[in-house]
Amino acid sequence: MKSLEEAALADKKVLVRIDTDVPLTDGDPIEVKDDYRLQKLLPTLFFLMNHRAKIILCGHLGRPPAKVNPSLSMKPVFTHLSALVNKKILFATDPFSTQTTETIGEMADGDIIGLENIRFFRGEEDNSRTFARKLANLAEIYVNEAFGTSHREAASVVAITEFLPSYAGLQLEREMEVLTNLTRHPAHPFIAIVGGAKISDKLPVIRNLLPKVDRVIVGGGVANTFLASQGVDIKNSEVEEGYIDRAGEMFKNSKGKIILPVDYAWSDDMILDIGEKSTLQTIQYIKSAKTILWSGVPGKIEQSPFEKASKAIAKAIADSPATSLVGGGDTVGFIDSLGLTHRYSFVSTGGSALLELLGGRVLPGIRALG
Repeated sequence: MKSLEEAALADKKVLVRIDTDVPLTDGDPIEVKDDYRLQKLLPTLFFLMNHRAKIILCGHLGRPPAKVNPSLSMKPVFTHLSALVNKKILFATDPFSTQTTETIGEMADGDIIGLENIRFFRGEEDNSRTFARKLANLAEIYVNEAFGTSHREAASVVAITEFLPSYAGLQLEREMEVLTNLTRHPAHPFIAIVGGAKISDKLPVIRNLLPKVDRVIVGGGVANTFLASQGVDIKNSEVEEGYIDRAGEMFKNSKGKIILPVDYAWSDDMILDIGEKSTLQTIQYIKSAKTILWSGVPGKIEQSPFEKASKAIAKAIADSPATSLVGGGDTVGFIDSLGLTHRYSFVSTGGSALLELLGGRVLPGIRALG
């Protein structure tokens, strides 16, 4: 994996795949609600500007099915990013139009243009070489600064590297350095706290983490499916029926490593948070841990009082002398809202990418960089 610092950038058109899947406000105007991921792009953008590159930014919002969805336009993201870099960012609604090609050709050193949501176009999520070549024709150098998307086989992350000299962005390089060291030399006890809504996203990750960690403490919808597999009556709580048997098998074979909630906070026959006993149980594990990984909150944090356990866990980790890593948009946004970000050892821009890397998977986007 080549560092951006090795590249000859002056007067070069540089395509940068950035991590822009950020939460937006509802209503008019649509604005960025949490800019943590955008803030992490700034060192790479300033580095490119200072080295007189012509910067072409591409990223995505949401999962549009290869067609235009105005509510997922990148325009609000680039408006916000423009304010962060204190420089106008041009916006190309059609990245492959003659007008866009001409605009890129007329760019001065240090200029920036942002392309519309790359997932509006057929071929991106299929990792199409044809689409990647079309994208590569816009530039002379490629930079991956999208760690949070590097677990996906996408044209702008993987296939693109076949057609352009490719480099790791400064934040991506830092992520890999920290997380690789943790994977190889974690201090024990090593605990993972895994929450969020969907167990389908987390089961493979938990499976990979189990040999490396001492405990996996689950909450949220992930816990509900495990609980259902153990015969617990979760009533109308969110659950993925198709994963109950797989969750039960994993729990049975985990040798006691998977820790389930022992009580719950209910509303309308739905579990919306873990209870006080489960929160205290989690905090006890935190206090004895030397390495802590947290991805996914255990409760419905946007609805009071179901953010209570998440607050207690966030503060307990912040107070812990253990090496602490946090990832995932909801989790990172939550600790940021509490003003605790600076008290964690490392806050990753990745959610699933972070968990998959720590679980032992070689991420396709990282492998493609060589």
